[in-house]
Amino acid sequence: MRCFLAIPLAEPGLGAAQELQRRLRERIADVRWARPETLHLTVHFFGQIEDERAFEALHLVEPVVRHSAPFDVTLDRLNSFPPRGKPRVLWLGPSLEIAPLTALALECRSVLSAAEHEVDRRPYNPHCTLGRPRLHWNDAARAAWTAATQEQPDIRFSASRLVLYESRSEPGGAVYTERASLAFTSG
Repeated sequence: MRCFLAIPLAEPGLGAAQELQRRLRERIADVRWARPETLHLTVHFFGQIEDERAFEALHLVEPVVRHSAPFDVTLDRLNSFPPRGKPRVLWLGPSLEIAPLTALALECRSVLSAAEHEVDRRPYNPHCTLGRPRLHWNDAARAAWTAATQEQPDIRFSASRLVLYESRSEPGGAVYTERASLAFTSG
């Protein structure tokens, strides 16, 4: 299965992020918008792996998750990847580091790497993908996105669990299915 570990946005942040995405959709053309019901912050992306290996990985990160306490998340910045040139991903993220989130991601990387899973070696950059510009993104749409990045959204929620999502490509964009969930129980 193609899968990843992520923290789903929870209420009231999920509703606020969905409303932000809806307003952006009205203003910015030629974007494949992420499905609003599954907005999330990716912690680790596996890509295509065997089901057994995915659930083994979930078992490996379980002690890390169980020793994590729920934590507050503030998403207050709109930006894109790559930082220069034509954007490929439009995202919502934090302007300041969320220490418990970064620690969780790095600890998950450590235990996964020790078990010979491939891990991203780049610095962890938490973000919630809102959409992806289409191939022929015009100047007006790009200008509308640039203007939107000057806004300062205020999306807040409490992160309380880590989810193993399966990702399937479908017409209209990827569909994410929750395959398992681990709660933050420390504290």
